[in-house]
Order: sequence, then structure tokens, then C-alpha cells
Amino acid sequence: MKVRIVFSIVLLCTVFSCTKQKESMSATNDSSLAKVIVNKELVVGVDPSLPPLSFYSSTGKIIGYDVDIAREIANRLGVKLRLVPVSVEDRVQQLESRVVDYLASGFVNNQKNAERFFLSTPYLRDALVVVIMHNFTGETPFHTFADLRNKRIGMISDADVVETVLHSPLYADNTRQPFFYPRMEKLLIALDYGQLEAAIMNLVTYYSKITKEKKPYRAIGDPLIISTYSYALRNGDGELLEVINLILDDMAKNGRLREISVKWFGADVSIVGKH
Repeated sequence: MKVRIVFSIVLLCTVFSCTKQKESMSATNDSSLAKVIVNKELVVGVDPSLPPLSFYSSTGKIIGYDVDIAREIANRLGVKLRLVPVSVEDRVQQLESRVVDYLASGFVNNQKNAERFFLSTPYLRDALVVVIMHNFTGETPFHTFADLRNKRIGMISDADVVETVLHSPLYADNTRQPFFYPRMEKLLIALDYGQLEAAIMNLVTYYSKITKEKKPYRAIGDPLIISTYSYALRNGDGELLEVINLILDDMAKNGRLREISVKWFGADVSIVGKH
């Protein structure tokens, strides 16, 4: 009830230009929340190549951790949810051209992104790990980063990921350039079919693959970087950001985030309200 009352106050301030808005929002005509309410639709951009955050089910429906959270946000706003598939190549354009209201699925909370976008409360911690295949007996010829020197290593063609990897210990003495893939599923296929000796992937994806799908993967070495994820909104969409943060906080308090986390990860990995 308390959260619904807060939503009502925020909505009234938006629709009727309430004079007591936060000072940082007063210089803009922020209709981000009003647009969602009037259109009766929350449009969320999700990358369906990042299980278990978001991915295609066997029936072709996009499902996952971020999808369940988005559906909860839409339900609490009293609107329907519409998902738009995005990729690392087009997700920013989809957001800035107002195709989607916010971006989910692995948007890193860092200084660079914070300067360009409005970022929600961090909701999940992740890492980049180096993953190899082991054989049916559990054996593998690679145990350290040094073993992968000048081997075929693949990664997603995301600028932030590429910069992190190339400046990591993995490439300290590695002169062979990595192989770049536009989507995670293509990277995983290349690893599965022996086209790569190793792949760089998100820890949440690795965990999902070895637990849900029983893939013969093994992470070696230390994580290349540890990061947190937030939802990204257009710079200036403060009203919608405030409501999303309120909902995430309430979901953490009433246990709903824990339920969704256990459903997709088998454990409570959400970090909202814990730090």
C-alpha cells in the first residue's frame, strides 16, 4: 500500500507539473512516467542472448530473470509489458530513439555509463570469466591463462568487454587477436564445436550453462573484472527511474526479488538493499 501511495504522488507530480519536484528534475519536462501510464505499456529492451537474464525459450518466448523483474514492475504500475529484443550493437540506439523505456540484460553500472544514462539501483553482481571445455572424463589441457597464450579465444564484440579483456592478465603475453562475436549464442556455439579453445563470458551465463544445461564448461583463472548491473534509462527520465528504484527496493523487502533469483539461479544473488 505504501508503495502504491508513493506511485500516485509521483504520477500526480508528473501529470500536473507539481512544483515540488526534485531540483535536478525541475529544469526538464520529464514525462517519462506519464508516458508509460498514458500508453498503458512499459517497453523494455532485453538481450535474449544472455541466459538466464533473458533468452528465448523452446517456444520462442523471451523469458528470464530480467523479464520477471520487468513484468513485476509493469504489474505494479498497472500497465502491460512489451519486450523488445536488443543487442550490444543496437541497444543504445533503441533507447535513445525512444523505442524502449529502459534497457535490461547486462548493462554495467560504471562511471562511463553513469555520465551518459540514468542508471537504476544496482541489482545484480557479475564478473567476466575465462571458460574452456573439458572432455567426458573432466580433463582439460588448459589450467592457467599462460596455457591459453596465442590460443583461439572468443568474446562478445562489446567495446567495454573488449577493452577490459585486452588489458587483463589474460592478454599480458598474448599476441594473437581474439575472435569477436555479435551475440552470446554464436560465441557459445563456436566454443561447443571446438572452433575456440576458450571464451570470455559473464559469470551468470556460465553458471546457468553448467547448472541448467549441464554444459561441460570450466572457468579458469581469476575473474577478469567484477561489475554490477543496473537498468539504463535516458538521461532526464528521472520520474520513471525513481519509480523503478522504489519498486526494486520494495521487491527486495517483501522477498519477491529473492523468489525470482532462486527461480533462475538456484540462490538469492540479488544485491538490492544488501549493501
